[in-house]
Amino acid sequence: MKVQNILKTSYWFYQPFIAIGGVKWIWIVGFLVLVLAGIISKIVRVYNKKIDQGTQEVLRRAGNMLVTTGLLGLMWMFFRQQRVAFLAWRFWLILWAVLFVWWSYKVIFYAIKRLPMISSEQAKKNLMNKYKPKNK
Repeated sequence: MKVQNILKTSYWFYQPFIAIGGVKWIWIVGFLVLVLAGIISKIVRVYNKKIDQGTQEVLRRAGNMLVTTGLLGLMWMFFRQQRVAFLAWRFWLILWAVLFVWWSYKVIFYAIKRLPMISSEQAKKNLMNKYKPKNK
């Protein structure tokens, strides 16, 4: 493959050849690993009761992201192997990568920035509720 082909639109909007040999299995195993990691994340979230709500939310978001992007990648791989004209273009792989990076950024941003703010706000609210009169 020539690096110059990446700069041409015909490379991105053209029917690629089917993947054969090791390359095919690297793609398939990579997408299956994403799906499996997402399922494990969901299982850990549901069955581990010791995890706080913030971590459960991060696991839920990460699990949704991994399962969705993994299944979309497997669908793209299937369309490529079946030589479906429009749905097998390399352009969809670029969109998949952009979706994966954007969604990963959102999950990481929530875990690093928003979750500590939510936790501190909840602690302040609990402190204020401690001094409020109780309803009878």
